[in-house]
Amino acid sequence: MQGASAQQFSAYGGLGVEYYKADGLSNYINYAAPGSLLPGSYTSAINFLVGGDAAVLKLWTIGIEYDYMIKTVNGSSSVGSQKVDISYSLPSLKVSRLFPGTGYSVRIGAALGYHFGSLSASSPYTSQTSDYSAGGIGVKFDGTMDTRLGERLYARLGVNARTELIGTLKSSTGGELTYLDYNTDKMIPVEMHMFGVGVVFGLVYYF
Repeated sequence: MQGASAQQFSAYGGLGVEYYKADGLSNYINYAAPGSLLPGSYTSAINFLVGGDAAVLKLWTIGIEYDYMIKTVNGSSSVGSQKVDISYSLPSLKVSRLFPGTGYSVRIGAALGYHFGSLSASSPYTSQTSDYSAGGIGVKFDGTMDTRLGERLYARLGVNARTELIGTLKSSTGGELTYLDYNTDKMIPVEMHMFGVGVVFGLVYYF
């Protein structure tokens, strides 16, 4: 075994934290659950990651990667409490450049895919929830370092930056999720566009 650079296939998984800015969601949450999230601010979400890749050239790999981000916000107003569950489902095709070393390797990669977002909001008046979803293009750039733990098993540390162009949230019947803009007195559709940066810790197994 000559290290990561000699492997043809790998499978990996990890858990991380994403710090993201999504103005549409922030404005909606400030309206639905006042005081729980400042409009336009960065917030954190848990990120689960799995994937696999194969060597196509000596120092290049191509693979499939799936990120799943989740965030729950609780708030209350004069009419009652409200819970908002947010998730991003991010399947992507990924290309990486490998920089091998002795007992470790570094990868610089880019991932592109059609991604999905969803939001579930409880009602402050009843126990019912309303579900909405949206879709759009997303791109991620990342860098990872794999450090050898065994002959085929490596620990992975990764950092990333991503942009998600996910559109307006809609119900299963096509109705848009909106909130009231108090400055203009207009109902504004809620979009899931997002920019985020994150860190992931995980394991990778080379075949």
